[in-house]
Amino acid sequence: MKQRGKTSTGGSQEAFPATHWSVILQAESLEKPERRQVADQLIQDYWKPVYCYLRRKGYPNETAKDLTQGFFHEIFLGRELTERAHPEKGRFRTFLLTALDRYVIDVYRKEKAVKRSAGRSRIDFDMRALSLIPEDQSVAPPDQVFHYAWATALLDQVLSQVRQKCSDLGKEIHWQVFEARVLTPIMTGETAPSMTEICTRFGIPTESQGSNMIVTVKRRMRRAVRDALGQQVECDADIEAEIQDLIEILADPGAI
Repeated sequence: MKQRGKTSTGGSQEAFPATHWSVILQAESLEKPERRQVADQLIQDYWKPVYCYLRRKGYPNETAKDLTQGFFHEIFLGRELTERAHPEKGRFRTFLLTALDRYVIDVYRKEKAVKRSAGRSRIDFDMRALSLIPEDQSVAPPDQVFHYAWATALLDQVLSQVRQKCSDLGKEIHWQVFEARVLTPIMTGETAPSMTEICTRFGIPTESQGSNMIVTVKRRMRRAVRDALGQQVECDADIEAEIQDLIEILADPGAI
């Protein structure tokens, strides 16, 4: 990833370029262990959107888990989907969704969904994260749910990175002020506390100083969002369109 000098594979920027497409294209010339490293990181980025998409399609929880496992194991890894992925096919997540639809159709056409799981190693998903995903109570179409899960996962990643960066720089109070004044009200729908309350709570001498702390974190958030989205486009010129997409996806309350 671009943040902290790393790409989405967890290696140095010298090892892999910092976009999903360029990482995938670079992976074609790597040895198999390094290609698997690229694939593993992409799986971690996309398994939850895939699972949410399948749940919204109407598949029960366990079936959706099995299909998610099967897709990434058989198609993404077994058939080395990354070798067939190229930027001219559009956004990577759209390419992935098309491949997923084809896989599900194939599974049920052959009626081997249960047998496909036998004797197959499992990909390590953090299933604890699924407890945070609401049950299907929405009328949103499955692809909208997929994109919403992608957007919220990316936002979680950005928030975690910015929080850690503030801690690393000794700016924990900056993060706490931002969280109390901006983030928590957005997440809960509650009225944001006044700057007077914020300054009293955190022992900040002036409201101006408190406001500057929030501005500092917001700037870091914007940079982190751009860096994260920059991993998923072919060139920097496409980042603005991705930012607009992200805003629209997160602003739609009916997405999940």
